[in-house]
Amino acid sequence: MVNTSLYTGLSGLRVHQRYIDVIGNNLANVSTQGFWGSRATFGDMLSVTMRPGSAPTGNFGGQNPMQVGLGADIASIDLNTTQGAFSDTGRPLDVALQGRGFFVLNDGVQNFYTRVGTFGVDRERNLVDARTGYRVVASNGSRITVPVTDTLPATATTSVKFQGNLPATVTGPLEEILASASGFKEGTAATDSTVPGGGGTYNLTAFMGRSLLVSVNGSAQVQVSFPASAFANPAAATAAEIQARFTAANIRGLQITAQPGGQLDFATTKLGSSATLKFDDGPGAAGFLSALGLDARLSSGTETAASLTTSLASLTAREAAYQAGDQILISGTNPDGSAVSDTFIFGTGAGQDGTTLGDMVNFLNATFDSAAVTASLDTTNGTIRLTTTAKGPASLTLTIQDANGNSGNVLWPKFNVSQDGKGPDTATTSIDVVDSLGRTHQITLTFTRTTTNPAWWDLRATMPAAEGTIPQDTISQIRFNTDGSFAVVGGGSTNLLFAFNGLPGTQSIAVDLGTAGAFDGVSMLGNQTTVAAVDQDGFEAGTLLNIAFDTEGRLLGFYSNGRNEEIAQLRIALFPNENGLLRQGDTMFVEAPNSDDAINTTASAAGAGVVRPGSLENSNVDIAQEFVNLIEAQRGFQANSRVITTTDEILAELVNIVR
Repeated sequence: MVNTSLYTGLSGLRVHQRYIDVIGNNLANVSTQGFWGSRATFGDMLSVTMRPGSAPTGNFGGQNPMQVGLGADIASIDLNTTQGAFSDTGRPLDVALQGRGFFVLNDGVQNFYTRVGTFGVDRERNLVDARTGYRVVASNGSRITVPVTDTLPATATTSVKFQGNLPATVTGPLEEILASASGFKEGTAATDSTVPGGGGTYNLTAFMGRSLLVSVNGSAQVQVSFPASAFANPAAATAAEIQARFTAANIRGLQITAQPGGQLDFATTKLGSSATLKFDDGPGAAGFLSALGLDARLSSGTETAASLTTSLASLTAREAAYQAGDQILISGTNPDGSAVSDTFIFGTGAGQDGTTLGDMVNFLNATFDSAAVTASLDTTNGTIRLTTTAKGPASLTLTIQDANGNSGNVLWPKFNVSQDGKGPDTATTSIDVVDSLGRTHQITLTFTRTTTNPAWWDLRATMPAAEGTIPQDTISQIRFNTDGSFAVVGGGSTNLLFAFNGLPGTQSIAVDLGTAGAFDGVSMLGNQTTVAAVDQDGFEAGTLLNIAFDTEGRLLGFYSNGRNEEIAQLRIALFPNENGLLRQGDTMFVEAPNSDDAINTTASAAGAGVVRPGSLENSNVDIAQEFVNLIEAQRGFQANSRVITTTDEILAELVNIVR
């Protein structure tokens, strides 16, 4: 049986040689894209049974079998189906699979399966494997034809989608308001009074030939002289004599009134906080003011916002108080532009119109068209306002001025528009739509808030007359819910109808405003306007610019009009037992009895992986592991060779026994 060990050692040499073959093939393909490495597994060969073994019986124990093995053999060589790493090539027709599956190629007779997607285009515009020339199979089983030059025909617009916000805050239409440029104020004069001595006279003996200084409303001081010749008895100067001296000084804006008992009252003609009055002793006349009962303190008037009961003679804007019979001229236009003209006569007598601001407001209401405009006094700021009854633009004007020859006068302010009676709230957007010939037309789309309900809007489309007409240009009553979400179109059709020049018939375009009750389209919130026509489904004709794959294995054509179209989709094949496939070289496989039939699908479906465009899968061979395996195979080979050498030496000794 010595020769048995020879054949046992020989089998060990053979299996380790085969093991080295497998390792060598793996290392040879370490840079081969899409290569799956192999793994060799060993099994022992049938053993020689010297004793089969026995079970325990009676007083005797059992015995184990006694066998001698006859060597080793290759039990299997399996594929390593681990995913390889990816390298980016940047080439649009290079693809790799991340996950399970194989690309399918065909040579006209049978299908081949590979993990390497180095695809290109042949002269017949077929998509082929660049290594073998085999044609790439599409998901429907046909060849893939690549349109190197292609024209994508135009598609007419059938719908327009809107998104964004329409303002919930109403800013129009509004009433037009005409208001005085400044508010009216009721004021008092700056005042002061003398204090006479006994007998209602003043002792001015010490001040003859002296003077007083007077400043009115902040103006330069005016000198009032008191010569002895102006007084019959300086020790008992009368109020009339003193008043005459002030009158002779011609002090502008100062009124002097003599009271019974000899008191003199000084008051500014001007009213309000800007009215001031100040007296001072003249040069060398210290004590003169005290002799008159006056002092050098600054006196000022007061003012408050005017009310309906404020007299026109008490307005701070007056320069002189109105007297009965003074005329105030009223002129202007009604909201419709018709002229208005009348005269307000100051006073309470017959034929006179009143004396207060309230009387003036009533006069304005009687003068203007009462059905179209209302006059009022804003008591918060004292302005007179004219407010139109109707909303929208108006031609309302008003001018108030004094007639010539009046005793009094007021600096009447101008009346300006404080609130423009502008039209309804609007929001405008535009978008290019495409007709059936691929021509684009810019359409302006205007949302207008209805005057009947602030939560309803109308949409109207317009375009240049040179491009055609819009037989149906309005979508009415676009309604919103109380939470601002889109509700419904309450005015009938949601389509616009266009008649473009040069084309027969009309083109209908649906308006997509979003989902009812949702915020995926148009909403009505706050006061911001962001609504816009964001998309339309038509496009112009375009020429092919480039082709590339996506992650679902679809070959897409990219056109000059910004569109992309699917040309074909790669077929991906799955196998129940990938290890059962038969290698055919060039990193390709074919079906084998134990692989079962291919399950044809597409990327990302039925468990297939996703396509990585512009990439190739690298070999999954682990170099470090293969070198370890190589060392193991080498040592195994050495050990088996020692078995043969030792057996040979034993046989030699056996032969030498007969010498």
